[in-house]
Amino acid sequence: MSNPSPQTQVPWFSIPAGLAWLTVIALFAPIISWLVQTWTSSVYDAHGALVPLLAGSMVLTQRRALASAPRAPDNAGLALTGAGLVILLLALLMNFNLMGGVALVVVVTGMAWSLWGRTVVRLLAYPLGMLFLMLPLNYPLEIAIGFRLRLLATKLSSLLLGWLGLPIEVHGTIISTSRFAVAIESPCSGLKTLSALLLAGLVLAYFLHRRWWERGLIALLVFPVALVANAIRNTTIILIGHNYGRAAAMGWLHEFSGMATFLLAVLILILTSEILLWRRKLASA
Repeated sequence: MSNPSPQTQVPWFSIPAGLAWLTVIALFAPIISWLVQTWTSSVYDAHGALVPLLAGSMVLTQRRALASAPRAPDNAGLALTGAGLVILLLALLMNFNLMGGVALVVVVTGMAWSLWGRTVVRLLAYPLGMLFLMLPLNYPLEIAIGFRLRLLATKLSSLLLGWLGLPIEVHGTIISTSRFAVAIESPCSGLKTLSALLLAGLVLAYFLHRRWWERGLIALLVFPVALVANAIRNTTIILIGHNYGRAAAMGWLHEFSGMATFLLAVLILILTSEILLWRRKLASA
């Protein structure tokens, strides 16, 4: 393993480095094609197309630090690159494109480490880590936690309805009133917007906060915020359905409420961010 010297500054781009990156693009062409197809065909994964652009803008904010950072080839990155290529091979053999997407992020990180050293990778850790959000995560999340999340969303929604004084019955993930019944499916649990909301939270945290604990707090709040926002949505739909009928609750309002819920969750994260910034100003005053 070689350690980069502070006096060593290799160029950002060279012919060998360019050939190496072109080789990576060629190897991952099927995975990249699958990602683009997924972004353009699934409304719940469309935000993935924004991730490379947002990560690139984050890199630009680090340009001064990157310009002065020591840059030298580091053999430690070759191990990570090799591990990523092994993951890619397994993904292709198993026809498991999501694993291939993970391999892509691993190889990009390993290549950056190999070509420019660990200091550069440390500076780029945040945008490199965020690249995982360009992967379509909704289906594996549905398999892993989908039903439990629906049960939790049902419980939160029934609690809100109880506080509002509306008599209800709960059977599994079905909430019934005397006039209306609705099943809490995945879109109503917050699962479908969880990765997009996490992306919004990470972008907000990166550009407004420099302290890692503040960034971590905003990221940790994404899950409960998504649950609460969707519980409010479910409660509103059930109240409207109970008082004005199924057509009023499940028509255009149901479709519009999905976007409104996402915006509500983003506003909650922005409010949290503003509270943290206000707290910092008070501490420095």
